[in-house]
Amino acid sequence: MKTIDFSTILASSVHDVKNSLTLLINKIDEISAVTADKKNKSELEQLQYHGKRISSHLIQLLVLYRIEQAHYFANITETGIKDFLNESLELYFPLFAQKNISITIQCTDELYWYIDRELINGAITNIMNNLYAHAQSAIEITAYTENNRFILQIKDDGNGYPEEVLHSRTSGQQKNFSFTSSNTGLGLYFSEIAAEMHQNNGKSGAITISNEGISGGGCISIDLP
Repeated sequence: MKTIDFSTILASSVHDVKNSLTLLINKIDEISAVTADKKNKSELEQLQYHGKRISSHLIQLLVLYRIEQAHYFANITETGIKDFLNESLELYFPLFAQKNISITIQCTDELYWYIDRELINGAITNIMNNLYAHAQSAIEITAYTENNRFILQIKDDGNGYPEEVLHSRTSGQQKNFSFTSSNTGLGLYFSEIAAEMHQNNGKSGAITISNEGISGGGCISIDLP
């Protein structure tokens, strides 16, 4: 009897689901474009957001699978950070505006760094999807360099990270998941891998989280060499 390569079967299934979901999202886009009623349009935009959120998780799974199979290698290129941030956040500006959540970006036009745009965009997408549920009224994004490293810091004014999440990262304990909140830790795990794929002169990227955000809210930093 042949051995079942369950990871490959699972990856193929995820790919098929992602393609079907893309068709569904595109159909919602078409309906939204011809919908005049504000309430209906707002509800369709919510459906679009949740569809794209699921699609983002599926893509993260596929990228992690390719990394595990040694089929994905970081594509590090020099990138204008301010333009990159504006492109990555384009979807989120109107969505957060609907919830009266402001997004501010502090980044100079001159800031360039070597990054894998797709990996870091995936990490940002995960962070913003979480903040859509948890931020109260403000998100502050700051990009800068320090000690020859690039730091992208995102703060919010939500309730902050649960104590068990902060504790599991400092103690090395197994990361918990929650059926209540649907939190599997996948997004944070993907962000950690995305950062670690950035290496330079024997140094690797890393993710740090704390509750040093706005008024005790969450703060996540992507730190790249």
